[in-house]
Amino acid sequence: MYLHYPTLFTLLRLSFSRKYFSPRHATLVLLFLVPFLLLRLFVWSMRLLDHVFFPGFRNQPLRAPLYIIGNPRSGTTFSHRLLALDDRFAWFKLYHTIFPAITCYRLFEWSAGIDRLLGSPGRRLLNMISNRGFRGWSTIHKTGPEKAESDEMLFMYAMLSPLLGLLFPFFDEMEAAVFVDRMPRRERNRLMAYYRSCLQRHLYATGPDKILLQKVALIAGRLDTIHSLLPDMRIVHLVRHPYESIPSLISMFEVTWKSLAPRARKDNRACRELAHLICDYYLHLHELEKGFPPDRLLKVRYEDLVADPRATVHRIYQALGMEVEPEFDARLIEETGRARKYKSRHRYSLEQYGLSREDIHRRLHPIFEEYGFRD
Repeated sequence: MYLHYPTLFTLLRLSFSRKYFSPRHATLVLLFLVPFLLLRLFVWSMRLLDHVFFPGFRNQPLRAPLYIIGNPRSGTTFSHRLLALDDRFAWFKLYHTIFPAITCYRLFEWSAGIDRLLGSPGRRLLNMISNRGFRGWSTIHKTGPEKAESDEMLFMYAMLSPLLGLLFPFFDEMEAAVFVDRMPRRERNRLMAYYRSCLQRHLYATGPDKILLQKVALIAGRLDTIHSLLPDMRIVHLVRHPYESIPSLISMFEVTWKSLAPRARKDNRACRELAHLICDYYLHLHELEKGFPPDRLLKVRYEDLVADPRATVHRIYQALGMEVEPEFDARLIEETGRARKYKSRHRYSLEQYGLSREDIHRRLHPIFEEYGFRD
């Protein structure tokens, strides 16, 4: 398993530096780091066993995977979970990304079978823990062990994910973690060898003949690197107005900062750094997509997805040259019907995080021009 030691050491140095140090945060960093490294060691050992019990995964092809991407809070999760209703796709559940080893998959399946025979006490306990653990995000991003989810945890294990900012809110000082595409090629190749093995394991274990379906909202800083690994990847890019997506993402991070890194909210420094990072992501995607073949890239506006999810999915399938089968369409109708009843209680604005529309518009002028976003 790949680990980017420079990022790990940088985050530790910053956490204990005079500039950012607080006893509470330092304690939480240590409480995080020990279990994290132990978990990583466990997963590494299970992945070694994969080579003994499931060596065939190394020959698993990755043919034309479909990636649902976009800047965070742009409808990627919703569209991903709609497409995951189609049995032709293989996709990650949250627990798959935490335990990316076929040996773990099989152990959990075996344990789940025993649990069902006992009346499912383990599942009830797991649901209770999950509900409490993700309670702060319940009105923002519903997730859980069995939910279709991004593969971001795979990059968390490598210490190369912007999600590290939940505990280490130092976005301006962790460039490798937020922009893998700017790392030396040798390191990127090592990271992609690890990532490829994760995808191969997952597809081998969950559906060797299926299409790999991915949703990654924080992919912008590593899209070029992943595209070099998967040159035939197909992309559905969800696009949302920056005035909406940026404060929505900050509000997610703020939920965690309140308990894990309270100083991050002081003078809105971390909010500004995160906002500027997302602006860089908008621009990076804008430039990269100029080189993508038109038949492998479809852009979908967030407002179109919200207005008519089923029609949007049909449009995606038409662009992919796939037929919407009756069974899938029936599930789609049922799920989109439930979605229409959902009313978000999540409220946010740029101003509440010390940000201005003028600054965002200035930074993202090419994006406003391309999509006709109103200032």
